[in-house]
Amino acid sequence: MDLASTYTVFFNTNAPDDHDNSLHLRTNNGGEYNENCLPIYWENLSVHAIIKKDRWLRSSITTRKLLLNKVEGYIPPCSLVAIMGPSGAGKSTLMAALANKLPAQMDFEGSAKIGSLSVRNFENHNFGYMYQQDLFCGVLTVKEHLYFMAKLKLDRRTTDKNLKARVSAVIEELGLGQCANTRIGAGGENGKIMLSGGERKIVSFATELLTDPSFLFCDEPTTGLDSYSAQKVIKIMQRLVSDEGKTVVCIIHQPSTELLNVFNQLILVADGRIAYSGPPNKAISFFESVGYRCPDNYNSADFIMKTLSDSNKSVNSICDEFAASKHAEIVKNAISNEIYYDISSLSAFRNHLSPFWPVKLYHLTGRYLLEKVRNPTIDIHRFMQKVAIAIMVGLCYLGTVQQTQVGIQSVQGIFFMLITENFFTPMYSVMNQLPTQLPLFRREYTSGLYDASTFYIANILSFIPTLIIEPTVYTTIVYCMAGMQTDLYGYFLTVIITILVMAVSTSCGYMFNNVFGSLSLALTFVQPFDNVIMMLSGIFVNIRSVPWFLHWVVKISWFELGFEALTILHWQNVTYIACSEDPDVPCLIDGSEVLDKYEFKVTNLIPHIYSMVWLYIGFHLISFVCFVTRAHLNKLS
Repeated sequence: MDLASTYTVFFNTNAPDDHDNSLHLRTNNGGEYNENCLPIYWENLSVHAIIKKDRWLRSSITTRKLLLNKVEGYIPPCSLVAIMGPSGAGKSTLMAALANKLPAQMDFEGSAKIGSLSVRNFENHNFGYMYQQDLFCGVLTVKEHLYFMAKLKLDRRTTDKNLKARVSAVIEELGLGQCANTRIGAGGENGKIMLSGGERKIVSFATELLTDPSFLFCDEPTTGLDSYSAQKVIKIMQRLVSDEGKTVVCIIHQPSTELLNVFNQLILVADGRIAYSGPPNKAISFFESVGYRCPDNYNSADFIMKTLSDSNKSVNSICDEFAASKHAEIVKNAISNEIYYDISSLSAFRNHLSPFWPVKLYHLTGRYLLEKVRNPTIDIHRFMQKVAIAIMVGLCYLGTVQQTQVGIQSVQGIFFMLITENFFTPMYSVMNQLPTQLPLFRREYTSGLYDASTFYIANILSFIPTLIIEPTVYTTIVYCMAGMQTDLYGYFLTVIITILVMAVSTSCGYMFNNVFGSLSLALTFVQPFDNVIMMLSGIFVNIRSVPWFLHWVVKISWFELGFEALTILHWQNVTYIACSEDPDVPCLIDGSEVLDKYEFKVTNLIPHIYSMVWLYIGFHLISFVCFVTRAHLNKLS
């Protein structure tokens, strides 16, 4: 096919009113079709929300809610388009459908195409999609954030030199040079230097422009901004259209008349239908033609929103009038006159190679570690709590560790405190921490930056330093203040056992969170589970008297495994324990009798350590499968 003779139909917004039905044809120069000049159009597009209500011990009820009702439209190439409409009208659904960003719970019918291909044939790097809510890792600077996103977004064949050049070019292009080394920040960071709302919006633009997409979709980019910041954002979008030939589609919430007229095209959505599509400066005349006159000196955008927010009868009347108007005829002609283009050879469809999985894991883990270093408030508070508790425990047991009958109780009490402090606190801590990370994960996951497995493993890896430091410091303080064994073998093995207890507790916390998918529900079930695990530790109930049907619980009770391992480690080589002068007090003359009292066996020391390792792996495997499955089904909460 000779692309030099190919034409693209688009609206001539500067044409006078008596030429609304005219079509402006533009020939491609040089015989090559520019991928930035592809039109977007859709026909008979309907979207239903699939609402599934689960019922206990009964089949679930599935209902369908109509969000878009057989709409059609046409967006000219290289244009700045505004979508407006009242809340619940279907604006975001329409834009998500055009950008191939509909969630799994929505059913797509009809066709939405770019050029001659369905939007479903395009990949994430072909589109830029800016969400209404800005979500960032607040501890990163603008430059660090863009470098991180470039590492995950750009083709893996991009050299590091070219990648850094691209980041610098985007920073310069969007005027972010003055705040490039400023941390993005998050809400509530009072007194800290961070980006303003307008700057955060521009950083969102910069993030999407890293891959140089031909199409940029923005969900309410000016919402929450002052007039100056809003104007600045719109000017950036104008420059992207005029200078770089991009198509920018955005949802705008009640702009000024001046701001509205900046756009090349206005699409009004009401009650899941198209109420108007055409030049913004002709929208008011259309409303007047159907009986809705805008008062003098009245904001045209406010008038449009007020009219479309009235009763369903008036909205349906406006939509019906538009469907029969010359504006709708222009849209239909533009769609019908579209010519098939063989665009598979354009750079937008060239093979994009995503970064290798280890590269994504490396950078994601690095971001989480950097977040812990730069925002250590929670970790420091928890660490100081550990130190304080360790000192109090050490003071309580100071000078009580002796080879006497009374000393046996003190030693076992120390082991109980070592296990308890590394059992409950870490478990509930990770259960509360994971939900706070999900909003940013969902955003980056749906953008295709990385998969659920990468996120999960990066979380585990970034937690390893905490997993080692906290129990080591706690155990060392208690061990030294209480005057436990002085040999290095006993000390290091004690530290390893407490680290494993904490590791299994955190993995159990992950598992309950991801199995139940809700923090409140997980806490409801994990508390009785923890109590059973602790009761069957051999401290409160003799292992010998545990009913046979609960033996499996003893096998997975890492409280019991850790407590028994510490008891064996301390008492296995003790050959003499002084008896009390009181003949009525039972006397355990050596370490083996202490072990016999608890039904502990010396040969269980190493197997119990291995058992805790396997429990750590097993809990994480269950958690991993549940998390990946929920992410795939879009059921993370």
